[in-house]
Amino acid sequence: MGSRLLAAIGLVLLVAAAPALAGHDKSDVCTTDDGSTYIGEIKNVQYATLSLDTDPAGLLNIEWRHVKSLTSKFEYRIEVNGGARHFGSLGPGAKPGHLSIVGPSETLEIGLTEIVEIVPIEHGFWKRLDGSVNFGFSYTQANEALQYNLSGDANYRTRKTFATVTGQSIFNTQEGGATTNQQNLKLILAQVGKQKWGSFELAAVGANPDLGYDQRVILGGGATNFLVESSKRSFAVYLGAVYNRENVTGSSDVDESAEALVGAGFRRYKRGSHSPSVQLNLTTFTNLTEAPRFRAALNFSVGWKIVGDFKFKFQIIDNYDSDPPGVDPNNNDMSIVSSVGYTF
Repeated sequence: MGSRLLAAIGLVLLVAAAPALAGHDKSDVCTTDDGSTYIGEIKNVQYATLSLDTDPAGLLNIEWRHVKSLTSKFEYRIEVNGGARHFGSLGPGAKPGHLSIVGPSETLEIGLTEIVEIVPIEHGFWKRLDGSVNFGFSYTQANEALQYNLSGDANYRTRKTFATVTGQSIFNTQEGGATTNQQNLKLILAQVGKQKWGSFELAAVGANPDLGYDQRVILGGGATNFLVESSKRSFAVYLGAVYNRENVTGSSDVDESAEALVGAGFRRYKRGSHSPSVQLNLTTFTNLTEAPRFRAALNFSVGWKIVGDFKFKFQIIDNYDSDPPGVDPNNNDMSIVSSVGYTF
């Protein structure tokens, strides 16, 4: 199981590292509050930052609060405070500090301060991909303790669908101590509309012998709602139901159950080139078909940009199980990892 899952995680990393085909031409125009004009390709507006790829200076990251107008003949998905989404090309607004969104049937004018995210609606599979690859390694000579972590994600979006694949592998070994490892691979497919409510489907496979399972498969889905969404932060809740199948460590037993899924996610976007982005996700699973069992998965991360598309990431991963399978397994498994990553 471990080798197959590692191979799948490797495939995610390979897709994430594959070079995307060239985007549209660099004819987009941005003006800032100091009167400067920049011409290039709008990569996105995320985390209160405009990413603009220019020929003279390469990739520029401009704080969104300094942007006064934006023009592009290409199509984008624009998300505003409250979660509403619009589609169209971009143009200057009739009022200062506003943006025109030119759609197929209407033109909207929205204040720049209301915009949370702008992402291109590209044509072609590779042009719609973005993601990251991260690697961390540590070694302590005194006790010959070794840890590595390898992770990656790939995201794909269309007008109505958003798909994300994430994979992570963590390995720990120490002289005279037990070797521990955990792997997980997850696919989420979400349907996005113009409102805050949306639906999602979830498929995940993982392995963590410390928690009593050599393989866990989760299939399910549900609904999600963004209660808070602005250029500074977002907070979403999600609920649903999943099928859980576990191969018990050291046994031929297979446990199957239905579980209720309840979770929440918070994200604080970076406000400047040196400020961190913060993300916190908590997902709980309550067994519906067997003896009372409660599981929780916590993922907390802080990321800083280093230079260009490289970043440093600090992460805490904690998994709790009130009644794990197997003989004498742990109830809790926490990992603290740091890594350097490349985003595209």
